[in-house]
Amino acid sequence: MNKQQASFPLINRQAARIIQGRHTEVLVVSFVDKILILVSQYGKVGSLIHTQVDQQSLTASTTAGGLASTSSKFLLGAGSSTSKKTQLYQVYASHISQMIQHQNPMENRAVVLSLALSIQEPDLERGQSPEEEKEERLRDRELFENVIELINECCVWM
Repeated sequence: MNKQQASFPLINRQAARIIQGRHTEVLVVSFVDKILILVSQYGKVGSLIHTQVDQQSLTASTTAGGLASTSSKFLLGAGSSTSKKTQLYQVYASHISQMIQHQNPMENRAVVLSLALSIQEPDLERGQSPEEEKEERLRDRELFENVIELINECCVWM
C-alpha cells in the first residue's frame, strides 16, 4: 500500500455553535500535505489563505524561546490591505498556524484557511466614540477566541 492509499479515508472533524447570535461552523480536514480549515458564519466558503510557519524561524525561535514567523498569502478574497477584515484574517491565519505548531512541534504541513466571518468595517464617515471602538474591539476579540476554541475542538494535527 502506498502512502497516498494509507492516508484515506481523510480525517474530518467539524463543530458548530452560535457565536454573537450567528450560527458558526468549522470543518477541519487532514490531507497528507495540508490541513484545510473552513470557518463560516454564512454557510459558504470565504476568503482563502495559505499559511505556514517558517521552518527557519521556527528553529531560531525554539532556541530563543520566542514565536516563529509565519507566511500568509491570500489565494482568494483578499480585500484592501487597509481593510479591517483583511488585517484580522491575517491575524487569524498567523495565530492558527502558530497554534498548530505549538500543539504539535512535529507538524509541518501548510494550512489552507477559509474564513467567512461577520466582521464589520468601521464607519469612517460617521466616526466612532471611544466607547464604541472599545465595544467593537471586545466583539472582535470574543469572536476570535470562540473561533479558535471551535478550531481546537476539531484538532486533526495531534
